[in-house]
Amino acid sequence: MATAPRRCSLSFFVPGKQIVYHAIQGPNDALCLDDLAAMDKEITSLRDEVATLKSNEKLLRSNLASVNATMSTAELRSHVQSLLSEKAEVLARLGPLRKGDVKPVSAAEKEAINYEWTIWKRRSEMRKKMAMELWAMGTEVVPEDKSKEDIWEELGLEEDE
Repeated sequence: MATAPRRCSLSFFVPGKQIVYHAIQGPNDALCLDDLAAMDKEITSLRDEVATLKSNEKLLRSNLASVNATMSTAELRSHVQSLLSEKAEVLARLGPLRKGDVKPVSAAEKEAINYEWTIWKRRSEMRKKMAMELWAMGTEVVPEDKSKEDIWEELGLEEDE
């Protein structure tokens, strides 16, 4: 075992490709059993304190997340104002209905409206089908660097729901 000069207070050992260092300790550097027991108590109390602090941190993080998830007072006030204006609008529209000033719709009128609606619905579906067939024919020759979705977006087209 080779020993480093005394001023470094380290010794090293070379068993192969590795070097193992050891700190040189004097006999006065050793701690007594009372000091070791005190250190063990301090370590135990610090571990308990760390566990307590971690649980407090977790609780505070969850509280912070819940506070951040709620709306601010200004947002709540603006939301309440919009709801109040919406309520006033609905009540204004509901007023004539409550008074009974509304003329009832007859069954014949309902049937005529439903008939017209089905006719226009069929026409709309046929037009949509024709448009999609034309779109399919037109996109058969799309250059490879553009996708059909890109062209759809460029033209500003919107899909029916």
